Amino acid sequence: MTAVPVCVWDAAKLAEARATHGFLVSSKPTSGPPGSGGTSAFPVTRDDGQRATQEEANRARTAYVRGLLGVDLLNGCAIAMRIFVSSTYEDLVEYRRKASDAIERLGQQGVRMEVFGARPDQATDACLDEIESADAFVGIYAHRYGFVPDGSSTSITEQEFDYAVSQKKPIFCFLLDDNYPWIPIFIDQDSQRTKLIGFKRKVQRLRVVDRFTTADDLAYKVAASVGRFLITRRVKEELDRIPGRDFVSTAEGRDQIARRAARLGQLVAGARILLVNDVPREMEHVIDLLEKLDIHVDVATSSDEAVAKLGSGRYDVVISDMARDGVDDEGQRLLKRMRTGGMSQRLILTVGRYQPERGTPPFAFGITNRVDELLNLIFDALERIRG
Repeated sequence: MTAVPVCVWDAAKLAEARATHGFLVSSKPTSGPPGSGGTSAFPVTRDDGQRATQEEANRARTAYVRGLLGVDLLNGCAIAMRIFVSSTYEDLVEYRRKASDAIERLGQQGVRMEVFGARPDQATDACLDEIESADAFVGIYAHRYGFVPDGSSTSITEQEFDYAVSQKKPIFCFLLDDNYPWIPIFIDQDSQRTKLIGFKRKVQRLRVVDRFTTADDLAYKVAASVGRFLITRRVKEELDRIPGRDFVSTAEGRDQIARRAARLGQLVAGARILLVNDVPREMEHVIDLLEKLDIHVDVATSSDEAVAKLGSGRYDVVISDMARDGVDDEGQRLLKRMRTGGMSQRLILTVGRYQPERGTPPFAFGITNRVDELLNLIFDALERIRG
């Protein structure tokens, strides 16, 4: 049986997971949920009452992240990214392994120096070459500064970060929680400690960082950060494929909506939308993107069909073209019929040419002729309904 995880701080899903999948998940973390400063454990228990193995638990935690972020979009990434994992080694062996495992369970390739086997005298060049060919960079930093090669004033670990920055790679950095207990022999002192403090300050100045405690906590946070990035990239790719995209959106708008889609993945999943359009193929790219976000889309080609569907089904949002069936204001007429019939769903109107001076029709949630604005309006509505 597949372990279907439910985050311990999302108690509402515990019963659903048990009823649907027959798999128990503890509602009592050992210390606290990720981000609380405690451990990130959310123990997974098999139907026979036995604690799941470490591998089962790890798969479950990563599956949970995939569920949060939208597994369809993750699976849509045809070419795996190469993600370089940087850190000191001896003090973080298990952490590096768990982080790489989390990356690989997301369908991507984790790149580690212990795998490609560089000797110390070759380590700097080998690592920088791997970073140059990588698609992204994960930095993991605890209490050691790292090996400083002869003739250099900075460690290989710091050089790796600097090179990733210079190459403009997507960078995800994780710092060990200062209050988390650590083995004393793996804590630098004196000049190495001074260099480490300066390096960490630079990392925090240049990048947003997250804190970790256990190896499992790190794995969860790496999976979440990389997963959101993958979805952002995938949504952006989908938006870039829309024919005439620069006439219906802007590059900035596509970037913004891609980031928002990744952030709201869990919230919007399972929502239902009714699209009313007499030429639905005009909206096929929007429909495809919404469905990849696990939003169900039904199509009606007339107002009569829309009213019938609204009377028999549950929808969160209605999207209607303004002009339909030769009637310039058919969208507004549908809105009036909905209000008269006591149908309270938010309605968003789409138009071929937006005239801002005319404003938004009374009682409509919004009106637009742009794909990025339409998606923002959909997310606005769903946040109000489901947030």
